[in-house]
Amino acid sequence: MDLRLTDPQRALREDAAAFAESLRPSLENDPEWRRQGMLSDGDSREVTRALGEAGWIGMTWPEELGGRGLTHVDAALVEDVFGYHWLPLSLYLLSYKTIGCALERFASPELKETLLGPVARGELMFCQGFSEPGAGSDLAALSTRAVRDGDRFVVDGHKIWTSSAWLADWIYLAVRTNPDEARHRGISVLVAPLDTPGIEVRRFPALGGGHLCEVFLDGVEIPAGNLVGEVDRGWDVLMHTLDFERITAEKLGGLAWILDLIEARLAETERLDASWSRLAVLRGELTSARLLSLRAADLLDRAEPASAASAMAKLAGARFAQRLAREAIELLGLDGLVDGQLSGPLEGRVGALYRAAVGSTISGGSAEILQVVIARRGLGLR
Repeated sequence: MDLRLTDPQRALREDAAAFAESLRPSLENDPEWRRQGMLSDGDSREVTRALGEAGWIGMTWPEELGGRGLTHVDAALVEDVFGYHWLPLSLYLLSYKTIGCALERFASPELKETLLGPVARGELMFCQGFSEPGAGSDLAALSTRAVRDGDRFVVDGHKIWTSSAWLADWIYLAVRTNPDEARHRGISVLVAPLDTPGIEVRRFPALGGGHLCEVFLDGVEIPAGNLVGEVDRGWDVLMHTLDFERITAEKLGGLAWILDLIEARLAETERLDASWSRLAVLRGELTSARLLSLRAADLLDRAEPASAASAMAKLAGARFAQRLAREAIELLGLDGLVDGQLSGPLEGRVGALYRAAVGSTISGGSAEILQVVIARRGLGLR
């Protein structure tokens, strides 16, 4: 992998920065945006629509599906820029990067035609129904059941920690279609509009800012044509979905912004010389995490197995977020605890990060699960 940016990639990042900066005036009036501690905490239908209208959603899809035919490395470089400017990206990440890319790979031609164009335009937004009260990081333990009834599935179950469900239009559901199969078999993936009868969404605030949701499914009828991939063989679909999700370049962009402003703050208060060695270690960790994300994106571009690499990228970013949050509070003192004020030191982002980073080694796959993925798929251990 060539680590040097091409001239088109530099130009792409400059365009992304200019676009992100143009949205800042509208974001500054949003109190929830000011409490955002991690990029996955921020939600905005308006920003997602603006991203679509400007051609930033579906970047890696072919033009006939509404995309720009760019690489996953290009997309990661752009998402890093969006993160640096703290765009609220939850709906974008779910609709395009996680679910949309899986649909582009596994969905039927009919589903692609129905869904991907509106997603690319920022008109249709997804949430992801994976975790359950008894099946968080252990996705294979899910019990939400879908029973085939003629030309439809009837779904009953309960999903939790569902980001963006209160704003989304459709849900991407992991369900058990054959309880007699082994736990990693008998699982399928369905998509459905959230206004389908029998779906109820309940919202609750999250520690790092933003909201999470519970989704209750009671006799929900979903057409059989809304199946993604093969029936009872959804595990492969889910694993590829997570490969896309775990490349967290946008979070690293936000953390880079915090690190830059910490350095500037220490320079203003003449404490930089005493702290340079700690900052250098943080810079090294940030660079390593960024390279791991780009490596995983490059493997996706080459159509090579990326599960271990994406798990490494996600784990490195999550651990760095927690380390940066702790170091920032120690380096800044009380300044680091200012929360949710654009006029305050670092715009209150450090205090928000300190709250949000607690969950970074749990959400999107716990650190323990990621280490198992790395051991088994990357190192061949059993």
